[in-house]
Amino acid sequence: MKAVFDRARAALAFLESHQIAPTPAHYDLALRYLADPTGPLGRQIAAYTDGGLRLTGEQAALLIASFADDGTPASIGAREQAVSEQTAQLSSLTSGAHELTSALGRDVGAFAADQASWPDSATVFSDRLGQAERELADMRSEISALRSRIAAPATDAGRGGASDRLADPVIDTLTDALTRRGAEAVLAQLAHYDRGFALILVQLDGLVAINERYGQSVGNNVLSALVSTLRQHFPDQELIRWSGNEFVIVILDTAVTVVRTQLREALDALAKRRLRLRDSGEYIGTVTASAALLTARGESGEDVLARARARLADTAGLGGNRLET
Repeated sequence: MKAVFDRARAALAFLESHQIAPTPAHYDLALRYLADPTGPLGRQIAAYTDGGLRLTGEQAALLIASFADDGTPASIGAREQAVSEQTAQLSSLTSGAHELTSALGRDVGAFAADQASWPDSATVFSDRLGQAERELADMRSEISALRSRIAAPATDAGRGGASDRLADPVIDTLTDALTRRGAEAVLAQLAHYDRGFALILVQLDGLVAINERYGQSVGNNVLSALVSTLRQHFPDQELIRWSGNEFVIVILDTAVTVVRTQLREALDALAKRRLRLRDSGEYIGTVTASAALLTARGESGEDVLARARARLADTAGLGGNRLET
């Protein structure tokens, strides 16, 4: 499935490089071009962009009319807002990393000073150290991704002001997963896939309660822990954040029994993680997620996702860490 999303990313990157809004019609135009860059469409785009020029919205509309027969230009959003949000998040992550290392330093000092309790506290301290290492690894990954985005060119000297700058609508800034907008065109194409596929929907159990008790920043950190766990168990699959607490994975050409085993292992691994508050080290309790695994053929991903969502809703009162198939 990742190859399909790689093509989607390439198409979206093409649109962003030309500062063209990623509407379905523009997305289809980009896919057509990438599939045959030396064909008639590719030659016309080469003529428009000769000398390093960017494709304009008006030219894209003409190409759609000539080669795709549908779609209209759409307005382009402002990139400054996305960069501002990403900068604020980077500051928060950096501060969180400092608080985490400071808390870990206090733990080390207390452990060293209380020699009499070493045999009893060694296991607790080892768990705390392991958790700190995982949290720092998660934060390093998020910080690296955010720095890359913030450092990316945000202006277009040749095209003018803020209305000509494109916000990133396809990558989620918190988890670095594809957003709904970035994935919906590919999910729609699953209806035309000639073999079966598996769709996984994962939801964090009790996220509202976590946000209410500890605050949304802690809830975001727990979501990041879920994402890192899913990526560890599905390293070759594209992760989609469909909504705030819905994560989707689509898998092609893999036996459903294998997928079910991987998913069960991922859910169990999350439940075993000892998640703590970064400032105080307080253990926030067992965190679990529930998932639905469905298989389909000749059906759009969104239709299967709707069935998976209904499956989880029907079992919402049965407790967490569930796997519905």
